[in-house]
Amino acid sequence: MNMSGKLKIGLGILSAGLVVCGLIALGMPHESVSMDRAAYLTAKDKDNGIVHNNPDKSVKTASAAVGVRSGAGAVTTNSTTELEALQHMKLVAQNETLMLYIREETVEIAVKDKRDGYIWFSNPADREEDSLASPLYKSEMSSQLLVAYYNEKGQINTFNSYDDSVAKKQFQITSTDHGAKVVYQFGKISKSFGNIPKAISKERFEERILGQLDAEKRDNVQYKYRFDDQKQVYEVRKLQDYVAEEISAQLLAIGYTEEEAAKDNEANGVMEAAEDNGPQFTIPIEYVLDGEHLVIQVQAKELQYAKSYPIATLQLLKYFGAAGKNKQGYIFVPDGSGALIHLNNNKKNTETYDLPVYGPDGTYDVKEKVQTNEVTRLPVFGIKQNDHAIIGIIEDGDALASITGDVGGRNDSYNTVASKFSLVAMDFYTLTSGTKTSSVPMFQSAPYQGDYRVRYAFLSGNASDYSGMARKYQEYVVHKYNLKKLKASKDAPFMLEVEGAIQKQKSFLGVPYQSIEPLTTFDEAQSILRTLKERGIHNIDLRYVGWFNDGIRHTSPATIGWNSALGGKRDFQKLTDYVAKENIGFYPDVAFQDKFKGSSGSATFLDGRKAKVYEYDPVMYVKDTAKFSHYVLSPYVLEQTVNGFASKYAKLGVSGLSLRDLGNELNSDFNADHPVNRQEALQIVEKQVGTLKQQVPNLMIDGGNVYNLPYANMIVNAPMRSSRLNLTDEDIPFYQMVLHGYFDMAGEPLNVQRSVDSKVPLLRALETGSNLFYQWIAADSSVVKDSEYNTLYGLHYEDWLDQAVDYYKEANPLIQRIRHQTITGHRQLANHVTETTFEDGTTIVINYNNTSVEVDGQKIDGLSYRVGGE
Repeated sequence: MNMSGKLKIGLGILSAGLVVCGLIALGMPHESVSMDRAAYLTAKDKDNGIVHNNPDKSVKTASAAVGVRSGAGAVTTNSTTELEALQHMKLVAQNETLMLYIREETVEIAVKDKRDGYIWFSNPADREEDSLASPLYKSEMSSQLLVAYYNEKGQINTFNSYDDSVAKKQFQITSTDHGAKVVYQFGKISKSFGNIPKAISKERFEERILGQLDAEKRDNVQYKYRFDDQKQVYEVRKLQDYVAEEISAQLLAIGYTEEEAAKDNEANGVMEAAEDNGPQFTIPIEYVLDGEHLVIQVQAKELQYAKSYPIATLQLLKYFGAAGKNKQGYIFVPDGSGALIHLNNNKKNTETYDLPVYGPDGTYDVKEKVQTNEVTRLPVFGIKQNDHAIIGIIEDGDALASITGDVGGRNDSYNTVASKFSLVAMDFYTLTSGTKTSSVPMFQSAPYQGDYRVRYAFLSGNASDYSGMARKYQEYVVHKYNLKKLKASKDAPFMLEVEGAIQKQKSFLGVPYQSIEPLTTFDEAQSILRTLKERGIHNIDLRYVGWFNDGIRHTSPATIGWNSALGGKRDFQKLTDYVAKENIGFYPDVAFQDKFKGSSGSATFLDGRKAKVYEYDPVMYVKDTAKFSHYVLSPYVLEQTVNGFASKYAKLGVSGLSLRDLGNELNSDFNADHPVNRQEALQIVEKQVGTLKQQVPNLMIDGGNVYNLPYANMIVNAPMRSSRLNLTDEDIPFYQMVLHGYFDMAGEPLNVQRSVDSKVPLLRALETGSNLFYQWIAADSSVVKDSEYNTLYGLHYEDWLDQAVDYYKEANPLIQRIRHQTITGHRQLANHVTETTFEDGTTIVINYNNTSVEVDGQKIDGLSYRVGGE
């Protein structure tokens, strides 16, 4: 039932006999268990169709309604089953906003929001009623941790915390200052009974043990041993833990100690050997109330596992906030710009959602690549159910995290979204002998030793949608990174990227060689800028790619060399003087992590090979070894490379710099001598971008991963769409909703976006409040035809100049007005019709349809827009 408009509540009776239930007060500060009991009884009455409007009246309804959403906020309450489940839980911590409960038998938790009384459960309260779920999936629904681990062959196996820890009573709960800590022990935890001798001589056994026991106990103990007549030795049989515990107690009662057992074992040739009891793990998880948030964390240094069974992944609270089949809403995932998965969308035959934060690790040797997905730039996720929502923020371990999500109807009836962390990486090393080959698993030697931490916030009422999630996450990043709002300007920036030089294969007298070919010389770049200013575009930011060291695929930036084909250092200085005089932003581009020439300083794969990346065949999906892309620079040597570049770049007198890959990718290094895990790589990259910021005041970041926000002035190629996976239902501009007003941003250049109509990229820019961004070359497009730079074909600036000028003149008055405003709301009004609201009240309604639509009584033509709130 979807009731999003403003509803008048009288005696509770609406049209068609629908009765609106009264609001139940569940969230009073310092409330007692008896108040929870009262809430439970009230909800039970609701389930029976009784509505309590006042003490004197109750109205019987034809169909019971737990609550509806009003314009003022949330009124939906928890179900009877959920409130009953809370009665079996213990309150372990509370503050002004939240109450944390834990059920001591099952270790499931619940968080109660005092602001509206709503309760969030780590595991569905009615999971036992799920007819779809098998016993295995019911166990998963009862679990707080899902563990995937490797065996000695590199095969993946799984444990869940219910079957493999809780049901075996292998856990411990302790209270902390602001919450609770649970330590789970997974697997078969064999108890040690050291005073039971594994082998003992006949004489010692009969005199020291059997002779000290009464007849009944004597027979019991003797039966647990078998006699080796040849050796004249008694050897213990295999004992179950409960049997061993009984025998140990009987031996202890006669004073037989572990020391004696050790001497008897040694005298009879028994050496203590390590016993393989299979996979065993100790995993602690801590729940902490922190103001309005719940923080969950696992400290890697407290994890325990055998080297023969390393943990591959650890999934935390998969079912926290899970929405059942009767809930309405959606899952929010940060795929690219963001996407929504509608609850219960019946897409049971599609793949589940599982994408890594910050994209793939370049040092994972991917054998096949079927699809290239958009990069996840923000470590955040959420779920909306009716008029409540929850948002999860991955605070630590984010570089090792993936975000998972699925709809109900596949394995169980619940819609879920959660975080999953990669703990130990694995790849196979291939051994070859003659015609035979075999694969041996290679495991990461130095995994991350920090924390895996997720922070949850709770939303309700009008804030319980993806706009509310974006505002909540915006509050978080603004506070964490101390972000400052943009200041108003006379004109919006026109953002332009020009390509400098490329290397092209040529031949002389049949001898092949690499030639440096100019696409846009320094003089031509200056000419293009002058033309734009003559055409009325005055606020320009120029990104210059391929300006040094052999062009776009340049050699190591530790040194700076000049390309004579572009005009050399003298013409570069002329361009620098011109942009300074004309107040044009100038951002020469550099790639630090993609190493295009030579393998020196590159990272290594797990099998010890250099991390060499190739393009993939678009038909067969395998690596095309004829198309080398780059080596991955090791984070271990990044500081050295950055320092070498920065010292030389500072002498050029340029106040801007474009970072091609430091905000766009994140890679480990599995070198055995100096391994760097991906979370450590994030810290290294963040530090080096900070170093560059100290020397260059204006940084343009390509891609815009969240950890580089404190240092960015401009973001280009910001995500404008999701990967459009089959499971998702809508794209949303969540990235822009979080960061707009704090950065000048642009998506992919308008003239390279794939769209059926040239107007669509402009409409996307207006919907997200993004600046216009073009990518040009001065040379004729034929220069790049049939080369490895085919993607630059069709970018000759004269072919796009008129469109760029027209679009800028159309968009500038609007973007100039809103570029420093935050986005306060976004929604889809109809199919392919969206509305964006900015903090000053400006609204932009976009019609992506080819035909006109009517919104609020006003017609909007196809592929057009309307500005409101002026």
